[in-house]
Amino acid sequence: MKKFKRRSARMNVMHFHILTARYFKQIFTNLSTLLPLLLEAPAMLLILIISCQEDAFTVKDITQANMISFMLIVMSALMGLLNSYREICKEREILSREIYGGLDIPAYVCSKIFVLSLIGIVQCALLFGGALALFDFHFAHPLPDILICLAAMALTNISIAAIGLFISALLKKSESAILPVLIIIIMQVVFCDSLIALEGAAGSFRYITPSAWGVGIFGKVLKLNEWYPEYFHKQLYDFNVFISLAVLAGIALLFSTLTTMILRRAYRQKD
Repeated sequence: MKKFKRRSARMNVMHFHILTARYFKQIFTNLSTLLPLLLEAPAMLLILIISCQEDAFTVKDITQANMISFMLIVMSALMGLLNSYREICKEREILSREIYGGLDIPAYVCSKIFVLSLIGIVQCALLFGGALALFDFHFAHPLPDILICLAAMALTNISIAAIGLFISALLKKSESAILPVLIIIIMQVVFCDSLIALEGAAGSFRYITPSAWGVGIFGKVLKLNEWYPEYFHKQLYDFNVFISLAVLAGIALLFSTLTTMILRRAYRQKD
C-alpha cells in the first residue's frame, strides 16, 4: 500500500503553479488542442443566430425567450464537458509515474479545475457577448444583470467541467466516456425544466442538474415568470439568484473533491 507523504502548504502551492503552467503550455503549443477551444464559442453562437429570433425579448415571445436562455446555458455546459471529459484518463500513464514520484493529487486536480475554469469563463464571455450584440435582453439593471447572467453561464460551465473531470478520473480510457458523457448531455437538456415540463418524481431531478439552476438564474433576472403568469411559471425562476449561483459553485466543489478522492483511492491501492 502506498503511503502519501505529508507535504507543506508551500510545496503544494508550488506543485499547483508548476502544473498550471505546464497545462497552459500544453494547450497553447498544441494547435489540435487550442483550435477546438477557440472555435467552440463561435460555433455555438452561430447555432444560436440560426435558431432564435432577434426580437424575442422585445415582443415578449416567452417561447423564444425561454429558448434563448436555455440554449445559452446548455451551450455553456456542453463546452465545459467537451473541455474536461478526457483530461485525466488521457494522462493515466504520466500521472501514475508522477504521483509515485511525489506529485500532490489535490494540486493536480486544482490545476485542472483552475485552467478549465479560466477557459470556460473566456468561452462564456465570447458566447454571451455575441448574444448581447444580437438580442436586446431588456435587462432592468443592465450592468449587474449582465454580470449575473455571465456568472450563471460560467459557473454552469465550471460545474459541468468538474463533473467531466470526475468521469475522467473514473475511467481508464477516453473512449469509455462516450456513454456517461451522453447521459450528462441528455440530463442537461431534459431535466433543466425549460423546454420539457417536469412533473412528479422527474421534477426532482432538476435540483441536481446544473443547467436547471443556470436557466433559473436567467429566468429570474429576465423576470420571465412575470410576462404571462396565467399560463407560464417555472419554480426555479423564482429562486434568489445568489442561492442558485451558490448551488452551482457547490456542485463544482463537490465533484472536484470527489475527483481528488477517486484519484487518491486509485493510487493508494497500488503497490
